[in-house]
Amino acid sequence: MPHSTFRWMRDGRGPVAVAGLFFVGACVAAFVIGTPARSSRGEPAARSFLETWRQSRSATFFVQSDFTRRLPDGSELKQEVRLVQRPPDDRLLIGLGSTSGRLDGKILRCAATPVGESIPGSSRCFTSVDAPDYGSEVDREVGELETYVLGDRPLYRVVAFAAVADHCFRLDLALQVPSPPYGNHAMFCFDSTTLAPSLTVIERDEATDRTEATEIRATVAGADLQVTPDPGQLVVLPGQTTTTPATTTTAPAATATSAPAPTTTSVPGAN
Repeated sequence: MPHSTFRWMRDGRGPVAVAGLFFVGACVAAFVIGTPARSSRGEPAARSFLETWRQSRSATFFVQSDFTRRLPDGSELKQEVRLVQRPPDDRLLIGLGSTSGRLDGKILRCAATPVGESIPGSSRCFTSVDAPDYGSEVDREVGELETYVLGDRPLYRVVAFAAVADHCFRLDLALQVPSPPYGNHAMFCFDSTTLAPSLTVIERDEATDRTEATEIRATVAGADLQVTPDPGQLVVLPGQTTTTPATTTTAPAATATSAPAPTTTSVPGAN
């Protein structure tokens, strides 16, 4: 099922909705200019965010997204990424020069070939012994998130948006700390049907990362678990937008392939 998307205006005044998703567009606009009426805040909003995150991590879905990192000088890095989730055995995040997650119940990490290095026929994918229990992994992840958004002095204040098509939450930094995990502000939206992540925006002083779904479906096929053996290095030039190509091959279930290039900040779930 193709997922409607929304774009940022180039003049910086805010986002506009396409494909008729007016309410979702209004929700995303609030990320920049304010908060819609009837949105909940505080502990109720935080608990709703945590429960939605848990439900999303427990669902089965395929998500194809466009990732954009925009730097203060106007430079942009762009690449397609995909998240394939079929608990408890399969969850792969593929893109940005790496593949990570679990495949057939085993931990998988794949790396791009370093700049200037060429090793024809070599495998840069590594698998471990059996992955940890999936439910316990989700519990730990949600527990870590709880430390960010609950308590007397939470690191982030949460706003849960009302009257929008997707489940959307805004996190606003409430305490000054070095390198906060979700930057100064973050937006997390989850598809109302599948609970797959439909939009993630993280604003930091050094860059703004935006991951926007272009396709979401509730089924996962074998081809969706193909791994990119070496998508190449991601390069961003001042004032230019760079898009990197990727080629895919099917990785055997027991020996898959790939790992890090430029990455986003490591945070729970990489949702």
